[in-house]
Amino acid sequence: MKIFLKITILLMLMMSISGCFEENPTYNEYYEINMQTEYFTLQPSSWVQDETTSFQWFQKHRVPVDRIYDPQNMSVMCYYKNRYGSWEALPSTRIFWTDEGVIYSDELWFSHDAEFLYIDYRNTIPVNPLPPQDPLNMKVVFIDKGVIKQ
Repeated sequence: MKIFLKITILLMLMMSISGCFEENPTYNEYYEINMQTEYFTLQPSSWVQDETTSFQWFQKHRVPVDRIYDPQNMSVMCYYKNRYGSWEALPSTRIFWTDEGVIYSDELWFSHDAEFLYIDYRNTIPVNPLPPQDPLNMKVVFIDKGVIKQ
């Protein structure tokens, strides 16, 4: 009986102590991030053909370095407005095929360095590939690498 009483008291003690600890504590700390969003339009006449291929073009857009603390280590998210009016994230690849069953693609992607954002377009249609013939509306989000604790 003494052992049963000791075990019961010990269990009750453990249960009451374990109720004092929060399993998933909530912390209220606030951080601020430097994010810049830019909107611009890529004009059909501004595509520059890549010197090494007949099916790749690019345009470049200057990074807003005056509003980014550390452009060398920033993150970038890039979107274009598709034909349905929705923002589509890059990279984007669409697959097509000809009546003869030849498969080709049209691809839009981006890269960046500390000064420029490069928008690249590739059209692998087998006959007479062309860059986009319509303006492309772009949305680019530049994010500094660091955060500031408030």
